[in-house]
Amino acid sequence: MKSFYIKELKPYSKDYIKTLLGNNEKLLNALFKYDAVNFNGSTYQFNYVGVILIDNVVLNIYPKYIKNEDNIENDFKQTLQVIKKYNKLNENFEYENDELEDISFNLLSMMIFFIEDYYENGIYNKIQNILEINGNGEINWDRTINDNFAIIKNNKPYYTELQTKYKIDDLFDYFRLLHEYIITECSKRLEEIGLLELFDLTPVELSDMELDDFGECKFILNKLTKELNVEFNTHKQKLLKSMHSYLSKKNSLTNENYLTLYGTSTYHVIWEDICCKVFGDKLHKHLGDLKLPQKLNANYKMNKELIEIIKRPKWILNNGIFHKAEGTFKPDLITFFNNNFIILDAKYYNIQFDEKQLFGQPGLESITKQYLYELAYREFIELHGFKGVKNGFLFPTYDSQIDNKGYVELEILSNLGLENIQVIMLPVHEMNQMYLDNKKIEIKRLNL
Repeated sequence: MKSFYIKELKPYSKDYIKTLLGNNEKLLNALFKYDAVNFNGSTYQFNYVGVILIDNVVLNIYPKYIKNEDNIENDFKQTLQVIKKYNKLNENFEYENDELEDISFNLLSMMIFFIEDYYENGIYNKIQNILEINGNGEINWDRTINDNFAIIKNNKPYYTELQTKYKIDDLFDYFRLLHEYIITECSKRLEEIGLLELFDLTPVELSDMELDDFGECKFILNKLTKELNVEFNTHKQKLLKSMHSYLSKKNSLTNENYLTLYGTSTYHVIWEDICCKVFGDKLHKHLGDLKLPQKLNANYKMNKELIEIIKRPKWILNNGIFHKAEGTFKPDLITFFNNNFIILDAKYYNIQFDEKQLFGQPGLESITKQYLYELAYREFIELHGFKGVKNGFLFPTYDSQIDNKGYVELEILSNLGLENIQVIMLPVHEMNQMYLDNKKIEIKRLNL
């Protein structure tokens, strides 16, 4: 199976895309449907980060900030780990079948799910309760008293036979064996297409059975549906649904028009989440739980969140009636350091600048909003004794050090006393690893 590394948003010619997809319009249309590809009239760009499996071709699409492919395998492995963690934190896993004929959108995600779930939770198990006479298990006093005669001695009952109970894990349960078969098959298939190592997974071989050993596919799916109706354990329900969905779609792996994706077309959302976790975002903390320079002012309720302070627009009619709009400003993250109120915005831009040129930067709207975040919190900042405000954009960089490059200024707003927006480059390798390890970076390293 052929494997290619593709850079996110890099222009690729029609001829190159043909070498990947052939002339298969159906697969190309599917990529458009999932917002994985853009076309500007002459070149294609992959608006996606992750793995796309097309027929016998694997496309490994890496983030736009990676400068070269010198260490691409390790870089891409780390990227996949970040996507995987984000999906897990946000329960980003679908069970529904795709309606698009011959397209299995989440099949790769399912195969990875089965293996990782096995690492974490083990195999599907069915517990049987066994009763026996005078066994070594726990005594079932209800059955013992109701089913036997007691010998009374010194006003105490004695039973010649005790009903005892114990539990066993049924190793030959149909669904357990089916689960073992699916895990083994997923492991083999991922290994065959070279993705097992890429996703940092070890091979799993639990079964030597074939699917035919369980009956025809329709029969298996019916049994899974019936089991779902009587199984109320949440995790077991999840496994049964996943097995049903996988088996109903697995044949698409051998179809010519085969496509499956693992990743995201909105990696900027993941970059925001990385920055929020690594710098300890406080937007959704209750005001009563925040360590403020001064005691919480009486104008604010302790159970309100910091994000709720920002006022929403009002639509006011001539008769005095007004309506509040649903949306308002929403910063990416806010934190405190040395009694400074710090407003940071994660920007997934591949910004480039030097003495002669500047490109890939955020637009005017982003700059304006960043100033206005400070304005929205000005009253709160003043009432609670913060000594200053720091404002910044957080950009990813392939370099190894945090680098405060300077600032961006819009004079009509900076003249109002608002802080200029500092331009901070963050090393993605360190940021990703901190995110994966649930660690924090000290704010002082930003040199605000």
